[in-house]
Amino acid sequence: MSSAPMDADDFYAHMALKCGGSANTSCRSMPRLVLVLSVSISWVGVAQIARLAEKQTELAHHSSIVPLMTCANAAMWMVLCVPHVAGKVRERRGGAEVTDGRVFDLFRSHKFQLRQPPQFLAIALTTNFCYIAALHFLPASLNTAIFCTNPIFTFLLSASWLPADVGAATSSKALGRCFAALCSRSGVHVVLSVAGVVLIAEPWDAAGASHHRLSGVVLSLLAALGTSLYQVYFKVTFGNDLRPEDVGLFLAHMGALGSTLLSAVLVATLATGVYHLQLASVPWGLVGATAAASALFNFLIKFGISVDSPVAISLATQIGIPLNLLLDVAVVHANIDGTQALGALLMLASFTMQQQRGKTVAARSDRGGRLEEALLED
Repeated sequence: MSSAPMDADDFYAHMALKCGGSANTSCRSMPRLVLVLSVSISWVGVAQIARLAEKQTELAHHSSIVPLMTCANAAMWMVLCVPHVAGKVRERRGGAEVTDGRVFDLFRSHKFQLRQPPQFLAIALTTNFCYIAALHFLPASLNTAIFCTNPIFTFLLSASWLPADVGAATSSKALGRCFAALCSRSGVHVVLSVAGVVLIAEPWDAAGASHHRLSGVVLSLLAALGTSLYQVYFKVTFGNDLRPEDVGLFLAHMGALGSTLLSAVLVATLATGVYHLQLASVPWGLVGATAAASALFNFLIKFGISVDSPVAISLATQIGIPLNLLLDVAVVHANIDGTQALGALLMLASFTMQQQRGKTVAARSDRGGRLEEALLED
């Protein structure tokens, strides 16, 4: 028997009770903070391990390992179906034996349709293509700064499609909801976070600008918009209905299709000599670690969207940027200037205020109001 879907407030209260606390505001804030920080830390892990693998490959034979890692990441997603399959097997114990004709039922869920994972995969692949293509026209710092404006798109799409999530009045028109949301506290948090990204990336110092920069800007903006569309559309489509095992199965479907397509392209490019890579010198340990971190990160993102708002998860991803910066300083002794330090402080301030707002909303909801009403009062 499937459990009733939880909204964000119910989920955090449930987690607080399981951890030995009570369902009050302070206890519920801890699981929320743990989830948000887990998203940030897993993203930092993906970025740092992938960069180390890329550097080792470049030193070995001056080739990029990104295509191989992308394929490995998608393949690792298939492992995420294990909890769902194990649960199905437990449900069938004592019942009819699982025959060959019913094996595929282990990999299905009534929570989503089989046509939906390919739809989200198409958005994800298009987004990745736009981001990588933008690097052909833009320096990495400028591309990062433009792409990391995606919380603004996430915020505006949420105001239009999920107004209660950002405290926008549901009765007004879409344009009016977007404007009102930008003037709210959540809007300030998003603007501060994006400003921090720009200060850290320092795009004005980028060298090698050319007349093709406009093409790169458009591609990077399309990548940012695609990421936001993916997150908000996921919430609109599934709401709070997906359990952790359903999220894992959904990603496994995406991984199975994605790895099949990417493997075919990878084999074809290796066979024709378009892509040069000596498989014997590939740092497979780092590739596997990156794939595992990627699977965890994507699971946390989808699960976080299921139990919280896309804006909150989008800002959680952003906080990984100053964390990466601090790690660069501590590990590789990278130099940061005052502008980048100010950007990191702005992002940390945005993150702190966003978490404080979550506590305030929960407190108002505890006093007898509905969650939507508490958000609209903010």
